Amino acid sequence: MIRQQSWSPVTGMVLACLVVASIIISLKSSSVVVDLSALWIGASDNWQHLLLTTILVPRTLMALVCGAALGIAGVLIQQATRNNFASPATLGVNAGALLATVVGMVVVPELMAKAPILVAFAGAMATTLLVLKLSRMISDSPVNLVLVGMAMTLALGSVSAGLMMFWENSLEGLYTWGAGNLAQHNYEGVNRAWPVLAVLMIISWGLGRSLDMVELGETTASGLGINVKVIVNGSLVVALILSSMVVSEVGMISFIGLVAPPLTRFLGFRSTRWLIPAAAVTGALLLLWADIMARWLSGENYSLPAGAMTTLIGAPFMITMLALNRQNNGRLPSSSETGIHSLIKPRPLLVILSLLFITAVVSYFALGGEGFRALLDLRAPRLLVAACAGIILGVAGLLLQTLLKNPLASPDVSGLTTTGVLFAVMGVILIPGLSDTGLIALTLLGSGCALALLLLIGRLTNFQPQFFALTGLCVSALAGTLINIVLVLGSNQSTEVLVWLSGSTYHSSYPSALLLGAGALVLVMISGLLWRKLDIIPLGSHWSGALGVNSVLVMVVLLGGIAVACSLTVSVVGGISFVGLMAPHICRLLGLTSHRHLIPASALMGMALLIGGDYVSRTLMFPFELPAGLVVSCIGGIYFILLLISGRYLRR
Repeated sequence: MIRQQSWSPVTGMVLACLVVASIIISLKSSSVVVDLSALWIGASDNWQHLLLTTILVPRTLMALVCGAALGIAGVLIQQATRNNFASPATLGVNAGALLATVVGMVVVPELMAKAPILVAFAGAMATTLLVLKLSRMISDSPVNLVLVGMAMTLALGSVSAGLMMFWENSLEGLYTWGAGNLAQHNYEGVNRAWPVLAVLMIISWGLGRSLDMVELGETTASGLGINVKVIVNGSLVVALILSSMVVSEVGMISFIGLVAPPLTRFLGFRSTRWLIPAAAVTGALLLLWADIMARWLSGENYSLPAGAMTTLIGAPFMITMLALNRQNNGRLPSSSETGIHSLIKPRPLLVILSLLFITAVVSYFALGGEGFRALLDLRAPRLLVAACAGIILGVAGLLLQTLLKNPLASPDVSGLTTTGVLFAVMGVILIPGLSDTGLIALTLLGSGCALALLLLIGRLTNFQPQFFALTGLCVSALAGTLINIVLVLGSNQSTEVLVWLSGSTYHSSYPSALLLGAGALVLVMISGLLWRKLDIIPLGSHWSGALGVNSVLVMVVLLGGIAVACSLTVSVVGGISFVGLMAPHICRLLGLTSHRHLIPASALMGMALLIGGDYVSRTLMFPFELPAGLVVSCIGGIYFILLLISGRYLRR
């Protein structure tokens, strides 16, 4: 049964009045006072007339067009997938389109100049097909769909960032554009975008009734004569074209497609035929106000991208949705269901010795192979820093997974390292001459804030793994957006800071290696002393208490140690992703179960992964060097998805 509308004509009138008022405010939002009457009575050489017609009006129209496109795309994706968490941002659509655009600007600049939407669409289509295919291989859970999409976003974002650093001169200005820059200097972009929006809006409206039927279920819709496959695929194609058009014109605009549809439903619009135009208006208003706020916060020497402001709105909105939907039936598997099963049953000592041997071999090649003596002074500090950072991340990931009973927990997936990076970047750019001690203090403060937020949200959602993982990803997205804003504020230092925050051992030294070594030693010693308690905690609070384990005290001590150790890592090597996720899983795959063996094994595996990632980053595009964090992020994003997929087949 199709739900009836509960909105009134007053709602439509209010939205119309808001659009008119917002347009007026947007046209007057400039660094100088503008008289709007100059728009129609000013002479062609009048500076106010020129400012309005060449900058403010095109920018306002572009915000309205792109916001409307993303609002419609969000409705189509959510209706087609029957998933209120789905949007162009959370499914990796924007990240795929951005990567294709970056590659297109270097490889086929002529095509990008003539038809940028085609290049962006190709990337968006490939990414979406891959995300949908992979998520269906796992389960029909809407949360798994978003997890795969956001993992794909992290992986593709790392590739895009690496390419932007590699082709820095060819892609000058693309970093700010990629964050969602609505600045316009003429009507060319608007004239390209609005016909696409108009045609696809009509097509979307025509799909509305069929999408309402699809919402009833595939069997029911088929019984009513609806070709479900054609309607769903057609809706996704339309949404992809709309999203690609936005990315090709203004860059990455996140979360508008996520926020606009539920806000529209809240206003009383239910039928898809009404949702589409209403979401278009809502999305246009959201993006226009994000741009207005970005202009208000901008200064004379810098301009904040509107895409950054939309993430500041969208990420908290998604976290709120997670808290309100704690009973969602999309459940992510536990560690026993995610593919983390012993592949072999060896002796633990043999596994640890084997990992030690592998780490030694990787270290040998990282030092330069047979010619390592000549490069020892250059490579040794990097090797030591990578080794100590790998130990911290590997052990920290193991402890988080155990304490939170969440196989998807790690310092980066949980947002601890990203938030630490945010505070560190703020310190480096906004406080010239910041000391190493101050940098460590700031990263510790950032990681502590993220940890407190995660524990608060985790308590509201009963620490369910899927919601904890999504909350961490949202915190990471929010922190990443704030990093973009800070980089815009300190654009003169952006390239250098970008390399560091991507995770690099380039500036390693013996003192920094000593600092990380001390942190790694303390974390390993504390966790090693508590290994018996760590074996008991997963049994639950009842059994832990019965066996005399104060699980709360253990958690407080270890989480504090994790926050401090991860802060040290961030202050030295920046953001390194997925090492803390992969290292403990690989050790469990090798048959280790007790923390007595898992702790040293995770430390060794973390060492091997990060040393290997640093070696690959140096040699992959030699003589150019990529940050090790980008290489590890690409590998980790793929691993994250494969981890979810493997669980389905092991449960058969």
